[in-house]
Amino acid sequence: MAHRAYKVANRHTDREQIRGIIAEFFDYMKTHFRDEEQYMHAIGYSRLEEHKKIHRAIVADMASMVKNVRSTNEIKDQILIIAKDWLLTHILQEDMQIERFRKAHTKSTDKIYTYICACPGREHKLTESMHIFIKSSARKVLCKECQQPIVPKDT
Repeated sequence: MAHRAYKVANRHTDREQIRGIIAEFFDYMKTHFRDEEQYMHAIGYSRLEEHKKIHRAIVADMASMVKNVRSTNEIKDQILIIAKDWLLTHILQEDMQIERFRKAHTKSTDKIYTYICACPGREHKLTESMHIFIKSSARKVLCKECQQPIVPKDT
């Protein structure tokens, strides 16, 4: 997503392409925030409500930024700001706190979970954190090879 934003911002782009990337950003954020909130709930994250407020503020700030631009170049600049702010500030700082909480407050094991997909004989080895995420998320995680959902292997 950040790479696409950079490409759009640094070449000639029409308004429709820009609208498309903005729509993708908002769709991705909506999905990311929903999945993340389900994960936080599943691990009993103590700052869940505070984190939800941060999510709402990010969406409102970004919507306001986009709404108030006047030119295509200004929109391109805003897309880069959105990508940097969201990726660097939110994901790298705020979201890392969630994983630190999980490690400190849940009975962590080094257990590896085995998942399978449509690829013949292929197994996906997942950490406990990823296993919890998949179980708590409404969104399916797809195999990069076959593009089919990965599911727990019956043992």
